Amino acid sequence: MSQKLSKLNRHSVKSLLKETLLKTLEAISEQLNLFLTTHDPENLHQYRVNIRLARSVCLEFGEFMEKERKKILDEKLKILQKQTNELRDIDVFLESLNSYKPTDDALSYAAFEHIKKKLEHEKSECLRLFMSESEVLFRQKTMAQLAKMHFDEKLCLPIAEGKLLIHVHEILHKRLRKIIKLSKKLSLETPNERFHKLRLHYKKLRYTADALNLASFAKSFKPLQSAFGHVQDKNSQIERIKRYNTEHSSFLKDIIAQLEARLLLDKQACIELSSKEKMENIQEKLEKIFTCKENKS
Repeated sequence: MSQKLSKLNRHSVKSLLKETLLKTLEAISEQLNLFLTTHDPENLHQYRVNIRLARSVCLEFGEFMEKERKKILDEKLKILQKQTNELRDIDVFLESLNSYKPTDDALSYAAFEHIKKKLEHEKSECLRLFMSESEVLFRQKTMAQLAKMHFDEKLCLPIAEGKLLIHVHEILHKRLRKIIKLSKKLSLETPNERFHKLRLHYKKLRYTADALNLASFAKSFKPLQSAFGHVQDKNSQIERIKRYNTEHSSFLKDIIAQLEARLLLDKQACIELSSKEKMENIQEKLEKIFTCKENKS
């Protein structure tokens, strides 16, 4: 048995859930405090990553948790995540906005400055709300409730005492099968919702692999997760500019056209990364972990 499998064999499902919750709750608290001080988007990103990691592991191993407690746990984590969705989208858009900056047209430059100021104002309002006393108190209360749930002995069912290794293979395969099924139907005409759904599947698989310390397997999903993320971001940005463009600015229409063209390229990248051959490679990587043929994970 490989070192990785041996480690998984020593742990129970309960220990994975408890350790993951403890580590992520500590990281969530740390990154939140840093963000409230620095307003650095990277701290916000890490805050969100740890929330997603906790949610992913609790979802994938949800059958080993008491139903109502699991539901409450996920709802509280989901609320914390939802509070930052708008801030994250604005940060991503602001970061990419300079690539559309005009250089030789006064009217276009004025429209560019207008949209930039609009985004900065919306970010300022989001920050103001996020840092308001009521929101701070709400998060403190939520974090205290989550910490209490971590120590709740009734959170995990008795079957969670069983060895982790027995269940890991099927749990990872189950998520991968869903990805493969959805990937077969991808085309440039595929609704944006399906691209978003696939992105969420990849995130769950990657974060679960991270929690299991299957580092190289988790890392292999980064390009896919990023590609599907670009599709989601472009869609969000197109809708936002359409909302802003009440005066039918030709410059903003041009940005929308550029975004739509880039969106097609991003979708094509997702389709290529989701080919039958690529999916088979991922399956092989997973099998190698459990047949002890992988030296590094």
